[in-house]
Amino acid sequence: MSTVDAMMSPSDLSLATKVSASTAAVEPAKKKAKKSGDPKAVADRKRAAFCHQIRTAPGWVSTMQQGTWKNVTNPERSKRTLFVLQVPDAGGDQFCTIGKVFRSRLSREELMTPLPYDTSDEHTEMSLSLGLRPCGTNEFWTQYDDDISNVASCFQGLREKAIEEAFVPLLAEKPDKMPGMPDSRLKRGFGKTKKDISTSLDSIWGGTGLNGEGDIVNFKRKAYSTSIDDLAQPDVAAKWMHVVDERGDRVNFVDQPQSVRTGDTVLVWYRVLAQACAGNFHVSLEPRQIMRVGRGANGGATGSAGLAAALAAAMDDDHDDTEDDV
Repeated sequence: MSTVDAMMSPSDLSLATKVSASTAAVEPAKKKAKKSGDPKAVADRKRAAFCHQIRTAPGWVSTMQQGTWKNVTNPERSKRTLFVLQVPDAGGDQFCTIGKVFRSRLSREELMTPLPYDTSDEHTEMSLSLGLRPCGTNEFWTQYDDDISNVASCFQGLREKAIEEAFVPLLAEKPDKMPGMPDSRLKRGFGKTKKDISTSLDSIWGGTGLNGEGDIVNFKRKAYSTSIDDLAQPDVAAKWMHVVDERGDRVNFVDQPQSVRTGDTVLVWYRVLAQACAGNFHVSLEPRQIMRVGRGANGGATGSAGLAAALAAAMDDDHDDTEDDV
C-alpha cells in the first residue's frame, strides 16, 4: 500500500502492524543502497519521495481551503454550535501539517503546570504549538521553508472561511435557537444581509488557532473526565492522542519527558473546528496524532522518513473527544 493510500484508506490494522509492514517494505531499498555504495543518496531520495507523497496527498494542510464545513451540532444536547471541516474529495476530517515545535504540553510535568485560565481538574488539556517561520535547510523535511510559508498562509485563511462558509449561511436563516448563543443575542440579530452578517462576525470573532503575529499555530485537545494518571495508560492515551517517534514506535508521551520538545520537526494530524460557544465564535485546531520526524538541536535521534510513512495510515484511527457533539 502506498503512503497516499495509507493516509486515506480505512484499515483496522494496528499501528504496530503498519509500522512493521513499512519497515519490511524499505528493507530491499536498504540492501540496494548498500550495493550501490551510496546509502546517503538513496536515503535522501526516499526522504524526498516521502515528503512529496505527504504534501500532495488528500488532507495535506493546503487542501483546507477546498474543504467544506459539516454541521455536527446535536440540537438535543449540544452546548455549542459546531462545524467540522471535511477533507475535500477524499472524505474524513483529519488534515496534516509539518512544523517545528515551539512548545508542548504533553508530559506529566507539563500537564501539571497550571493553565493561565480556569479549567476543571476533572479533565486534562494537552496542547502543541508549532512555529511557522522559515528556518533554512531542514535535514528531516525537503523544501521546508517553502512548505512552512504555505502552512502559515493556509491557517490564516481559516477565519474568513469559517465566517463566510459556516456561520453566515446559518445566521442568514435567522434561527430562533442556536446552541452556544444566547436567545437575546439571536433576537438582536447580526444584520439584514449576508454582507452585514459577515461584517458583524468579523468584528467580534474570537480565536483562530494562531497567535497575534500569525507565526505560531496552536493545537489543543481536552481529554474529558480523564486524569493525568489515566492518560499515562496506553489504552486510555490511544483514545485521545497518538504520539510516535521517528521509527514509528508509539511513545508514552506522559511519562517519557521531552518525547516531543522545542525544536523537533513533527507531523501533526488534526481536525479544524468552527464553533459558537458561550456567546463567542472561534476556530480551534484539535490534534489527533503527532509524529516526531526528527530531533531539534542537541537531540539524540535522527529522522527516518522511510519508516515515517507508517504513521500516515494512523489518521484513519479516529476517536471522538467531545462530550456533547461529535
